[in-house]
Amino acid sequence: MEKKYKLKMLDTFRKMSATCFILGLWNSQHWKASFPRIFTCLLFLSCTLSTTLQVLITDDNDESVFLGVTTLICVVQTYRLFYIILKQRKVIDLMQSSSASSTDDYEAFCNVMQKLTNFTMFVKYFLATTFSSFLLALFTPLVTKQLMFNIAFPLDYKTDDNAFWMAYAFITASFLLSVTCCLLTSMNWYIMMNFVVKFELLGNDFKNLGVTTVEAEGQESISLTSRQAKQTLYLRHLIEAIKSLESTTELLDEFASTFSSLFLLQIFTSSLSICGGVYSLAFSSHDDPIQDGFYSIVEFYCFFDTFALMYLGNEIMVSSDKLSYCLFESNWIEQTQSCKRNILILVEYLQQPQQIIVCKLFPLNLESFSIIVNRAYSMFNLLQNFRT
Repeated sequence: MEKKYKLKMLDTFRKMSATCFILGLWNSQHWKASFPRIFTCLLFLSCTLSTTLQVLITDDNDESVFLGVTTLICVVQTYRLFYIILKQRKVIDLMQSSSASSTDDYEAFCNVMQKLTNFTMFVKYFLATTFSSFLLALFTPLVTKQLMFNIAFPLDYKTDDNAFWMAYAFITASFLLSVTCCLLTSMNWYIMMNFVVKFELLGNDFKNLGVTTVEAEGQESISLTSRQAKQTLYLRHLIEAIKSLESTTELLDEFASTFSSLFLLQIFTSSLSICGGVYSLAFSSHDDPIQDGFYSIVEFYCFFDTFALMYLGNEIMVSSDKLSYCLFESNWIEQTQSCKRNILILVEYLQQPQQIIVCKLFPLNLESFSIIVNRAYSMFNLLQNFRT
């Protein structure tokens, strides 16, 4: 039965998809190679290679730690870029499928719309802050006449002005195009937020099983004068809710399998990135406040990128964990014995909340995030001991 209030993809994320098409990273033939795709991939690979080589040739251990963090960020961003290009159709399908939800409860519809609106504002602030920080980091070399960090470059950019501007253009282009990877990050967050909304609406459906609603135009409303009619309506709503639960679970499994390798790479590199960022801030010379500001930007991005992913994964687990209690709140006590047995089976199934398990190794939740932070702290102490 078609429900009255429907959710659809928000305009902000439609514009993100349109941006990928405008930049040439997405096209109607998603498998076809194009100049923007080839140029962006080569630029990201070159940036990763230049920072990696600089780590190997530098004599400054503190600088090598920060460049190592920069290299890890470049690796993750490059991998995200390949996801944008190779998984174009899958990303679009997941965004559209996950955002398609509906309910007959107007109050529940307003609540989830408010939550999505607040989430969209948060994403806008994140992108605006990230882009502004990138611009600030890119304009400071114009004042200081030196790059924010050293890279392996074929020309001597420290003594030759022309070589300096070439190296500056190289880093600037890499930074600006990395914003497209932040778009993929925001799209992943939006898909995960849609799963939170789906489970909340599903919980509301469980709670209101058998409750009368306004039927679609042209249909006759069901008479609830008899106990049997109420039980029939309850059973019909229960079947619809189970089908919705099954489709949502399958879609969540598809999302997890699609981005599993990307999340695994991010988890493996997050502790090193957070540790390296804190180390660079703690043991930098502090002679250049602009450079310290850049270290802070890198640390903020590494920390927040991981935290947001884990937080949304935890929200999916929490919202799905409430389903069994929502089902218990329904009017199950007045149903037939066969219906009660089915409800008990469903309650047992709902006792295990839905989680995103990355490669069957790491669940995306706040507990995993605390483990990441603890490992980063342990590695920081280890680096500090080696330094002394």
